[in-house]
Amino acid sequence: MNDADLEGFRPDRYFARSWALLTRDRGWIKPILAMIAATLVPIVGLLGVMGYVAEWARLTAWGVTSSPKQKNVRVGACIASGWRVFVVTVVWSIANSIILGLLAMVPLFGPLLVFAWTIFSIALGIMIMVAALRATIYQRIVAGLRVPTIWQMVRSDVAGLVRIFGMQMAGAAIFWVVSALIMLLALGTLIPQIVYFADYVAEFDAIMSDSTRMAVFFEIVVTILGALGPWIVVGFVLSAAYSVVMMMLGYTAVALWMRQFNVPAWGREEDPLPGTAPTAQPAEPSPAPDPEPMGLAEPVETTPEEAVTPAEPEPGEAEKDGEDQLPQ
Repeated sequence: MNDADLEGFRPDRYFARSWALLTRDRGWIKPILAMIAATLVPIVGLLGVMGYVAEWARLTAWGVTSSPKQKNVRVGACIASGWRVFVVTVVWSIANSIILGLLAMVPLFGPLLVFAWTIFSIALGIMIMVAALRATIYQRIVAGLRVPTIWQMVRSDVAGLVRIFGMQMAGAAIFWVVSALIMLLALGTLIPQIVYFADYVAEFDAIMSDSTRMAVFFEIVVTILGALGPWIVVGFVLSAAYSVVMMMLGYTAVALWMRQFNVPAWGREEDPLPGTAPTAQPAEPSPAPDPEPMGLAEPVETTPEEAVTPAEPEPGEAEKDGEDQLPQ
């Protein structure tokens, strides 16, 4: 896929274009491996991963054709951006739970309403991603909580979000098939051990003392953990890789979808949406002295008198090639 196919807004091929952006530069696997390792760090590691992904998606929504940054990544700034994504996600999730609770209190039709809302909530994750990305674009949490504006975006192109949702469901299906195969292989190595210990206990249980039973029990536990250990490691690595890759593809697909709303023309975060961008035309952000050109995931500092506008990429960034395309 050439660069012309990756520029501007197109109403289809979200997976293909997201994958092309992800694998565009040599060494594209390095950020994925780094993020898999980062997930081992409690709390801040996950926040950093979410922020890194959201910042890359922010540039994509601006119209910048770039792959994930491989050098000079500001970890602290990524954590700050990930915190915004986390807060927006939690607030929307709490609101969803409150709505479910209120619907359950409706006489007679409560269970039916809860069922209908639960079905709707399956696709609500895409809407939350739109909200989180909007908060990242403005570098403000409140921008992701503007329900009327976000709903205006969602209802204007539901079909596009359905395509992205289908992409995620297909990825989930593949992951569960692979997970099931790994589980079957793990059980295949474990079954002979289980059969052996079952026969042993059945034959000698009557003459075992309590201490012997305890020793046999611990031996069974150690044997099972030893047999499953390698498969647990494989399962963790595959699960982490799937989560990271699908997060990157999902947010980038939402960013490609969001290009139709002409992100460079957005004003203050409370303003209504401007006119949509032309189809298949690249959205080129123009330099502006206020706010200052930003580094990766660097929060925008404003004064009470200033209007909060989307955080712009560096001037000329859309024309850069290679791994240093992201703003420094």
